[in-house]
Amino acid sequence: MLLSAQNVMQAPPASGNPPKKEMTEAQRAKELERAKKKLAKEEAKAAKRKAETALDKATEKDVVYMFGVGTNFNDSVVYVTEIIPVSYMKLEKKTKFLPYRAEFSIQLKQYLEGTLGLTNETTCMFFDDNRKKLAKRFYKLKKRYLDLGVTDLNVIDRAKFEFKKPEIDNVAL
Repeated sequence: MLLSAQNVMQAPPASGNPPKKEMTEAQRAKELERAKKKLAKEEAKAAKRKAETALDKATEKDVVYMFGVGTNFNDSVVYVTEIIPVSYMKLEKKTKFLPYRAEFSIQLKQYLEGTLGLTNETTCMFFDDNRKKLAKRFYKLKKRYLDLGVTDLNVIDRAKFEFKKPEIDNVAL
């Protein structure tokens, strides 16, 4: 038997399954939308599990030390918090990053803007699970700012500002 292009096109698939019907554009769009929704739900669940376990894994012996810096690049005043131990957080094992570090930075920014009445402050967080390493970084940063000609380096006392547990999705952890 000679196979022609027409016979090959009409031949049933080798697996024995009937050929699938072509999907219309509307069906493809619906299928894609369903897949996106399912993926978004799974990602939200995974993020929620990660948020719950990040704080649950921290034990009393797990302490993260942190300090924050706030500055306005149009001003020569820099605000630095003291090194503050945070016992309810734990660094991620693989990356050594602090979960929710952006929320801690926002807390400092809100303190500077709300309490001290400053505007356009840029804040940054420094953290480590070793206090000595962080103290070295703290003094190195202070020295760098003073060498750059910062006229006023204000250290925010721990009694005035303390980092609080971050809130994720308006639910306190």
